[in-house]
Parts: sequence; C-alpha cells; structure tokens
Amino acid sequence: MNVGDKEKEKIVCVRCSHIAEEKDQYCTNCGAPLINRCTDEKTNGKHWCGHVNKSNAAYCAKCGCETTFKKHGLV
Repeated sequence: MNVGDKEKEKIVCVRCSHIAEEKDQYCTNCGAPLINRCTDEKTNGKHWCGHVNKSNAAYCAKCGCETTFKKHGLV
C-alpha cells in the first residue's frame, strides 16, 4: 500500500449500525440520515450553512443551529 492510499471510512448508521454505501444519504435499513448537517432553521435557509458536524453534535459547530441528527432524535 502506498503512503498516499487511505482506507475509505465506512459510513455507519447511528440508529441501527447498518453499514451504508458510500453515496447513501439515508440508511436503507431504517431511514435515518447518515450525514449530520446543519439545518439552518434560524434563517429559514436564506444563508444555508450546510456544515457537516460530528455524529454526536446536537447543534452546529459553525452557526449554532440544530443538526439533522438532533432534529430526528438521534442525539
């Protein structure tokens, strides 16, 4: 293996632990979102933040809005 090669990180559903495909945005097993993005509900999407947060974040580290995982009861 070359130094520049990296093993792709597996995407695991926080609700059911199903291992998702690389391009999936929602779990095909339980329907939970797989990416914990900012919902930007404070500005109703006018200045959409879209920041991808850590899986345990209830609020966006960039702007403080609720995350998708918090909105769906996953954190």
